[in-house]
Amino acid sequence: MASILGLSTVALTAQSNQPSPNTPPVLESIRSSALQYTKNLPDFICTQTTHRRVTDPSGVAIGMTGISTSGRGVLGAPSGISSGSNDTIEENLALYDQREHYEVLSVNGAKSTRLDHLQFTGAISAGEFGSALENIFDPATGTTFSWDRDSSVKGRRVHVLSFRVPKEHGNVVVYRGSAQQILAPYSGRVLIDSENLQVLKIASSLELPIGFPIKMAQTTVDYRSVEIAGKVFNLPYKSEVRLEDSSHLFVNEIEFRNYHKFSVQSTIHYDGESQPQN
Repeated sequence: MASILGLSTVALTAQSNQPSPNTPPVLESIRSSALQYTKNLPDFICTQTTHRRVTDPSGVAIGMTGISTSGRGVLGAPSGISSGSNDTIEENLALYDQREHYEVLSVNGAKSTRLDHLQFTGAISAGEFGSALENIFDPATGTTFSWDRDSSVKGRRVHVLSFRVPKEHGNVVVYRGSAQQILAPYSGRVLIDSENLQVLKIASSLELPIGFPIKMAQTTVDYRSVEIAGKVFNLPYKSEVRLEDSSHLFVNEIEFRNYHKFSVQSTIHYDGESQPQN
């Protein structure tokens, strides 16, 4: 299996004397914790800043194309180059009713009120708050797990689980240029804090067939403790998406910050109209 994006940048020290988390009690405890993750989150709003860039194989920056990821990893693919080699998109991201809702605030510093999160050209991502965990750990998905190793990350002991989601419950991949659509399995690793069973990192890679226009699609999400309304929750603080076709590499670096409680005073705008949400 190809190396998973992001894990090579984390110092992992083998701990051979730790219990293997592929034993049923530990794995089931991890599964239960993961499946309760979204249900236990409060309604909140944060700022999502996405830095996007596209390069050709020689490393020269070029314009954006129409690739997007959403929900269960739906991918669209190049539909033409647009102007600009680098984009910075700032959005309000609210979680309520256990779903994500986006409001685009600005693009490259220019205010924007009528753009939709998933209508941008270029690489777009969504689903960092819960759906990734549900897709992997839901028993109905049929994910297979294996113990990779127990390690330490920044002084914290972690379980490293390898996983593979089968094709029948994999990600829909659509190539916009030729309307090709496939269902692709995906695999990766999950880093779990051994003390509280909280997820520290998810790194996954789509298993794309030879000859498909999109050659590579990898995603990582990193989590840490965040305080909201006086309580501490385990939430994403950064993510990275990498997509590659025959001639371009698309990279999204995403930051999540300014978390606070989503209340009736919070407002998300749709098509230029304000709609207060509970």
